Parts: sequence; structure tokens; C-alpha cells
Amino acid sequence: MSPFSSPRHALVLALLAAMSLLWRRRRRSRAGHEHFRGEHPIAAPPSTSGAQDADASNDTPIRITFGDTELTGRLRDNATARDLAEQLPLTLTFRDHNNAEKTAPLPRELAVDDAPAGHDPAAGDIGYWAPGGDFVLYYDNEAPYFDGIVRIGEIDGDMQPITRLPEDSSVTIERAE
Repeated sequence: MSPFSSPRHALVLALLAAMSLLWRRRRRSRAGHEHFRGEHPIAAPPSTSGAQDADASNDTPIRITFGDTELTGRLRDNATARDLAEQLPLTLTFRDHNNAEKTAPLPRELAVDDAPAGHDPAAGDIGYWAPGGDFVLYYDNEAPYFDGIVRIGEIDGDMQPITRLPEDSSVTIERAE
């Protein structure tokens, strides 16, 4: 009889395999959130309009600058966006994810008080990827709903400058007031 033929040994092997899979996924998550894109999207997103999104009159106007390009937008009046606004101005280094979004790590995590579980981003949305602590500019409508995305604002106008933003570009985000 093989030492691995008992139910106890089979259970131990199954647990080790599951732990190995979780470790690999967690490791990839820390490097970026590529594994969330396309592997485990949530099929039916809940409403994201809850307590976190408030009156637009309290939004914070922002300017996003890189090279000769200047875009405008606004941060929503929610806890996560207000926490980001307190850190402005910021100069961040962006990279592309899945030809749908540009992301940059923030200097510190943002508050996610009263944030919905996730969001289904659209082109022009500004988001916060809470599990990775990233500021996100969405330029394509192909980014699906995921838990951990907090919608914190919108970019005004054309997304083409964001689409063409080269890898490792420095971008400054500041208040436009």
C-alpha cells in the first residue's frame, strides 16, 4: 500500500496544492492586479451609487499633466477621493494594464470608508484599486467589474492622450482651483 493512498494523506496533498495556488495568486496580486483582469470577474455587479457618491457640487476639480498635455477632471465627494485630494499635488509613474487602464502606486493607501465592494469602470473614470493601493485612469470600456475598485472621479473630454501615454510616464495630479 502506498503511503499516499490513505484519506489523510490525500487531504494533506490537496491542502498543500490549494495553499500553493493561493500563494501564487497573492504574489501576482502584489506585483499588480493583472490576475484579477480576466481570471475571476464578478458576473453581476451590485449598485455602486451608494453612500460613497454624494452631491457633485462638492467635487474637487483636478488637473492631470504630462508632457505638453493637460487634462481636467474632478474627484468625487467621497471618503476615498477626499483622502487622495489631501495628498495633492502628486507626481506618479504610470504603466498600462490590459490596454484598458493606466495605473500608478500611491505613496500610501487611501481610506475606503463607506466604499462599495467594487465598480464596473468606464472610459474616463478615475479609480482607486484598494488591494494594490493604485491610482487608476480608465481609458477603455473593456475593464470589467471587480471587487476592490473604488470610483473616485472622472476625466473630462477625450481619452486618447491617456491611451497614448507611454509606459513609465510621470504624471502630475493637482487641484485645479
